[in-house]
Amino acid sequence: MKNFTNKLLLAVVLLFAVYLNAQDYLMTLNPTALNFIDKDAKEFKGEPLVSNKTFTYMYDGGEVEVVFKGNEHYEFHNNKQHFIKSKLFWVSEDLVYVTIEDFTIPNFPFDRGTKMKIEITKVEKDYVYYKSTLGGRTWLGKMKESSLE
Repeated sequence: MKNFTNKLLLAVVLLFAVYLNAQDYLMTLNPTALNFIDKDAKEFKGEPLVSNKTFTYMYDGGEVEVVFKGNEHYEFHNNKQHFIKSKLFWVSEDLVYVTIEDFTIPNFPFDRGTKMKIEITKVEKDYVYYKSTLGGRTWLGKMKESSLE
């Protein structure tokens, strides 16, 4: 019985290690390798719902400015003292893959090349509602369209 328990424990540890290594691999793929979420993704040639627009959302008690400009995405935090710059790959008007290119946020938990999927779930008045997936986590959010340019 003890031998069986040891083998079962070893199998669980090995499966867990493979799972962690697979996630590490997915998080460090080449920035142009977008098939980590959808292997059949093709670039959307139309106009995305948030193309060339500026939004704001609240995070950690402060306002974050979000800019979608062409195939680039910027987030400005802490009264524009820090930023995240990402490359966009639109799959449809409401689905985009984001690859982090640069950032200045201290203790930022992600590396350059980390990928995120953003799905716009609803546009209502001045608000855009979305679902983001990053590093195995998914969350819902909303941004308010801003008149900032």
